[in-house]
Amino acid sequence: MADNLLKMALDHMGGDGVGALSNALGIPEEKGEPAVETGLATVIAGMLNKGSNKTGMAGLFNMVTDSAGLDLSSITRVISDPEQMESLQKRGGNMLAGLFGGKVDEVSDLMSSALGASGKGGSLLKIAAPVMMALLARLEKSKGLDISGMAALLAGQRQFIKGKLPSGLLQALNLGSFDELGEALETRGHAQPQEARAQAVHSAGKKRAGMAKWFWPLLIALAALYALNMCAKREKMDDQPGEVILDEESVLIEETPDATAVPPSGQPMDFAASFRAYLASTGRDPNREFPLDIQFAKGSAQVTSRALPDLEALVSIMRENPGLTIAIEGHTSGEGDEATNQQLSQERADVVTQMLVARGIDANRVTATGMGSAKPLAGEDTEKGKQQNRRISVRVVTFE
Repeated sequence: MADNLLKMALDHMGGDGVGALSNALGIPEEKGEPAVETGLATVIAGMLNKGSNKTGMAGLFNMVTDSAGLDLSSITRVISDPEQMESLQKRGGNMLAGLFGGKVDEVSDLMSSALGASGKGGSLLKIAAPVMMALLARLEKSKGLDISGMAALLAGQRQFIKGKLPSGLLQALNLGSFDELGEALETRGHAQPQEARAQAVHSAGKKRAGMAKWFWPLLIALAALYALNMCAKREKMDDQPGEVILDEESVLIEETPDATAVPPSGQPMDFAASFRAYLASTGRDPNREFPLDIQFAKGSAQVTSRALPDLEALVSIMRENPGLTIAIEGHTSGEGDEATNQQLSQERADVVTQMLVARGIDANRVTATGMGSAKPLAGEDTEKGKQQNRRISVRVVTFE
């Protein structure tokens, strides 16, 4: 039988945690546990809905792994401290935006109606989201879940949240019935049994071992051929000094920017300088993001930038700081269909992550999340504002 995330979350919060949250939100004590249960069930429903396609499930998995910092055993203390409560709700707001996109306000209103308390629904969901994310992060670590394992775990939650969702939530998520909620997690093959995955990993390991016998000799041979080809090109260039020969792949020269450099008055610091200054500071805002100057073809994840100085600077900084892990976040404007925007933002974040990995950065140090249009930087009444909102950004997850 699947783990009951709803019960586990309530058990972790305990009576004290539920009571502290009810008190903080002004919910009557006798309604506290049912209200929190409804909030947690709503978050699970959002996860099931987001995970209904592979891109959404990948984004959800990244959100979970980014949420490992919340200690559920101290939730009562966090809720009772106004400053920590505000910080937790801010994180929760970002999570809700990732789960529900442009439907956040509508879902919050439905939650308020279910509680019979105007304006309380959004506040409750902003706590329920990080609690549920932290619980999943703990299970991801303890059970060694990959994306398929987490999808299987979530697919098993429908039986526990049925009858506990706010009225109108399914319609807000554009679902015709409860049976459609998370249905794709099972039908798309996400929910692969753990035993089958273990066997697949074992087979893949054997295959990689076989490949290793011929891979490295082949790589060395190719490197030797490349070196001979380059020598031939240089000799040709020496013979014809007026001719410029372009290699098929550009060689990038990395320079380490001076962290103490100050830009001319009135000009903003470039990515490398501002990111280094942020890492060197003691009071870092965990939610601060740093846009990367990377251009894509309209409506696609194809990179069109001829040069990528910000990406190369990021590679250098990560090599210098092995204790640094980051999140690459893709963002779009609010134009068009939100589901399409979310998928496009995820694909672009994945492409940038792949470019970092191709440059030698460990894949475990980078997560990619598509935010769609959930986190705009500017108003969208002008084309300039829309352009500002279309971006790839870097956010620090951990830094030791």
